Amino acid sequence: MIIKKKFNNNILLAEDENHNEVVLLGKSIAFEKKVGERIDETLIEKKFVPDYQDVANQFIQLLNKVPLQQIDLVNKIITNAEKELNVTFNDSIYIGLTDHLNYALTRAREHMNLKNAMLWEIKKFYAKEFAVALKALDLIAYYENVKLSEDEAGYIALHFVNAQQDSNMETTILMTDIVQDVVQIIKFQFNMNLDEHSLNYSRLITHLRYFTLRMLHGELAVNHEDLLFNTLKNSYHRAYECALKIKDYFNKRCNITLTNEELSYLIIHINRVTTRDL
Repeated sequence: MIIKKKFNNNILLAEDENHNEVVLLGKSIAFEKKVGERIDETLIEKKFVPDYQDVANQFIQLLNKVPLQQIDLVNKIITNAEKELNVTFNDSIYIGLTDHLNYALTRAREHMNLKNAMLWEIKKFYAKEFAVALKALDLIAYYENVKLSEDEAGYIALHFVNAQQDSNMETTILMTDIVQDVVQIIKFQFNMNLDEHSLNYSRLITHLRYFTLRMLHGELAVNHEDLLFNTLKNSYHRAYECALKIKDYFNKRCNITLTNEELSYLIIHINRVTTRDL
C-alpha cells in the first residue's frame, strides 16, 4: 500500500494494490513519510478495508470535520476497551464514538450536560462496559482537559455494547429496556431483590441480552426439549410461573410467542438467581 494523503503522524489515507482507498491508523505510521511512499504495514493498528468502504467513506468525512487529536483519542479508547473487555469491536464504533465524543466535548465546553435517562440500567446490565467507559473518561480528561460526567460514560458504554453485536444503537437501547422489564417481573414475582454482584445474576443478564437479540432477529430456539421442559415445569413451580409471566410480556410487547425450549432456559436462570448464593 502507498500513501495517498497524510492527516497526521498517526492517520493516513492509503491506496491498496486494487486501487481502493483505505484509512489506516497506527502510532507514527506516517511519521517522516511522503505521499506516494510505501507503508510499513507492521505499524497498522486499524484499517478500514474495501469490504467496508461505506464505513471508510464515513470515516474520511469525519476526518474533515473532527479535530485529528480526537480521532487519535478515540483509537486509544477503543484499543484499551477491546483489551479490557477481551473483544473485537465492529468497525462502526469508530464512526459512532468519534462523532459522539466530538459532540460531547463541544457540549461540555459550553456547560451543557445531557442527562442519560438510562444510566441506572447501563450501570446494572453493562457493568463491565461501564467500568471501561469510566477509564475512557480519564483518557479524555488527560488529552482534552475536559472532565465528562458519568452520564457520558453511560453513552460510551452503550457504544461498547453496540459494537460487540450485529445491531444498531436503537436495538441496543430497546434490548436494555426489555432486560430491565424482565428483571422487574422476576423481582415482583418473587418479592425479592436480586444480588446484582452474584454470578447467577450475571448469567441471567447475559442470557437475557442474547436472548433478546435472537428474538429481535427472529432466531428463537425451536421446540426440541419438551421432556426437559416438563421436568423443569414440575420441579420448579415458582420459576415456571414467573417464566409464563415473561412469556406473556413478550407476547404483548413484541408479538412473540416463546417456545418451550426458550422457557426452559428462562426457568433454569430464574431458579438459579432466586435460590442460590453464587
